[in-house]
Amino acid sequence: MKFIKSVALFFCFAFILSCGENKKKDIVKGTHKKESITKKVDNVVKQLDKSISSFNTIATLDHHRMAAEVGVYTPPSIATIFSDAKIDVAIVKENQLAALDLPFKVLCYTEADTANAKVAYTSSEFIQKRHQLEPNLLTDYKSNINKVLADFPKEMISVTDITTVNKGFGIVRIKSDFDYATTVQNLRDIVMSQGDTKWFADIDYQKEAANLDVEIRPVILLLFGGPAPGGKAMATSPKIGLDAFCQKLLVFENEAGEVWIAYNDIVAFAKLYYQSSTKPQQMINQRLKMTFTKAVTNQKTE
Repeated sequence: MKFIKSVALFFCFAFILSCGENKKKDIVKGTHKKESITKKVDNVVKQLDKSISSFNTIATLDHHRMAAEVGVYTPPSIATIFSDAKIDVAIVKENQLAALDLPFKVLCYTEADTANAKVAYTSSEFIQKRHQLEPNLLTDYKSNINKVLADFPKEMISVTDITTVNKGFGIVRIKSDFDYATTVQNLRDIVMSQGDTKWFADIDYQKEAANLDVEIRPVILLLFGGPAPGGKAMATSPKIGLDAFCQKLLVFENEAGEVWIAYNDIVAFAKLYYQSSTKPQQMINQRLKMTFTKAVTNQKTE
């Protein structure tokens, strides 16, 4: 009887150890899976860097790691912004608002529920429909972005259905009460007064044009973002990182001398890519409108 009890205890102990080891293996396996997804995206970015070596790289934004630094999880996602000034200036000269979709931007990422690396980009067809441009104005843009994408397998490219995109799609515009220089400075000041925001870059298209001996009206693109709110907004819909993160804020002076700002509606792009929007995305939309309106309107108190 004692022998039977001893054998039973031995097998119980062995079973417990086995369960513990299996659990440990599952944890390690899960960790390895996360690392492999991140590595896949990193490798795609390395390939992209080689493909765009002849361009001017403006910024590389690692949404996943920036969010992790502030305790927020978002799927592996890295946006790379790069430019060819000649291409940009030719387009902006014809349509200032088109600068909101320039320069080139490619997002290397993975969806929240997959282990596949994907590549998203701003297509010439999207720009053409959104700004009602003549297709021939985008010939060089299309040719260059297609050359970059040719280095990736077709199944890796995330193609967007743009049948619902029309003129002015997802563009929020606010008229400024101030002159161009004051508007730009007010926006810089209010953006950097936000405790959770990072400044990434700005692109002064008028200066770029002057370097090419081309005259255009004042227009500048400001690039910034908040890793924590941005990470939460991208958690289940990372592809919006192509258009909504970082924030792209355009300031321009039109032919009438009026100063306007324009930026992307995050909810509109979430619905374009995922047919729905989340509470964090809706909250950021409200925050942006309130913040930018405060910066560019002359709110006098009596």
